Amino acid sequence: MVVARILLVMILFASPGRGFPEELSAQKRADIEKLLEMTGALALGRQMSDFFVTRFTQGLRQTYPDIPQQVLDVLPEEVDAVVSANMDDLKAGVIPIYHKHFTGRDIEEMIEFYSTPLGQKTIRLLPVLMSESMQVGEQWGRSLAPAIEQQVKARLRKEGYGL
Repeated sequence: MVVARILLVMILFASPGRGFPEELSAQKRADIEKLLEMTGALALGRQMSDFFVTRFTQGLRQTYPDIPQQVLDVLPEEVDAVVSANMDDLKAGVIPIYHKHFTGRDIEEMIEFYSTPLGQKTIRLLPVLMSESMQVGEQWGRSLAPAIEQQVKARLRKEGYGL
């Protein structure tokens, strides 16, 4: 009787979302890959490509001020080639993150949502929303800086640390 209860408890806690992680099945992996493709989540790699091109261009111009523009013009193609050749590595790193935070059903529901007109609109607008939200957050943070500095200094003085 005790063994049966222990087995029942183990079975209940082995269910996804109940204590033991859900296994990354082939279906869930395929669904995550589909979701990543739908949402453009791997566009991070492309953004990194642009970042690398900018950094390399700046570095080359500083090191070789007379570098011809035609030499710099080949950088995007070469950087994109390396990034494209290694996108599977990025995907391999991102899939476990989605697996960790979402159940198979969650992924299926996100695919359903992003297949709708509202989901498509969300995908299109998410970069804009993030960018505009970051600008608001930066402005908000800058507006709080004087009050934070004043309050921290007052507290440190109260604790015996003169600034």
